[in-house]
Amino acid sequence: MKINKTIIYKFILIAFIGVFLSSCASDEEEIVVKDVFDEVEEATELDLYLHNEFLVPYSSAIIYKYIDKYIDPTKKAVPARLEIVKPIAELIKTAWIKPYNVAAVDGEDFLKVYFPAEVILLGGPLYNGDGTVTLGTADAGARITFTDVNSYILDPQTQEEIDFNKDWITRAFRTLHHEFAHIVDQSFNFEAGQFSEISSDGYTSPGSWTSVTNEQAIASGMVTPYGTSQVGEDFAELFSFIITTPIDEFEATYITPQTGDSDDTIEGKTRIAAKREIVVDYMNKIVRVDIYKLRDEFLKSVQ
Repeated sequence: MKINKTIIYKFILIAFIGVFLSSCASDEEEIVVKDVFDEVEEATELDLYLHNEFLVPYSSAIIYKYIDKYIDPTKKAVPARLEIVKPIAELIKTAWIKPYNVAAVDGEDFLKVYFPAEVILLGGPLYNGDGTVTLGTADAGARITFTDVNSYILDPQTQEEIDFNKDWITRAFRTLHHEFAHIVDQSFNFEAGQFSEISSDGYTSPGSWTSVTNEQAIASGMVTPYGTSQVGEDFAELFSFIITTPIDEFEATYITPQTGDSDDTIEGKTRIAAKREIVVDYMNKIVRVDIYKLRDEFLKSVQ
């Protein structure tokens, strides 16, 4: 399928402009105000790349131009820098699409069905009233919002910049895999009964998790404080941390008792291990994706 032009609708206060221009013109001069709703912009090389790499194979639009309907009106957003869009798109291909293509029993066909219809790129994070930051969202299984892309450093020169990018990729794609976990849940109907019972006494509430420490979260059987907010977030956090955390680090931090661990921490790690097995089994049998292979491919892609 060919794409020659992209229709982009722009809102301008036409009446205001017409009055302003007529007041500045002489009586003999005719002022013509264009109907900007009929304006057409040529598709750029970037647009064609995104069309061919995402829209054609996955029926997914990568939206990088600021459109306010995608933003919560209570929040302020920064658009993605133009030069950052293609590198981020390439990262999405290597750190998200390729690992799933390898790990899914159905190969490339899996994401052709379940890849979100829209991926929104925002330049900065979204700040919340409670002091927290939203790094990503998933909406109705059809849209993922990927924030803070402007922080990624193009062509890092120093070790500090290289390390920053590695940390940024881990954080950003941990968020992305978290949000995709919600799409997986919505698409395959994760049965949370047994999962939720394991840490039934450890959940807090959507607003109070910010006062929970990492140590307290682990003692409750969750990998992060955010996971204590509700069962769905517990599942998504565990899902994303399994994929994005090196195996030795995951085992030492969340599974294997360490010298100095309290009894509560050891009990919490036992809970995390039990829930991990449920997630792994669910992914293998229901979703038909080997989550450990997914982890290995993701980690290999970001080395």
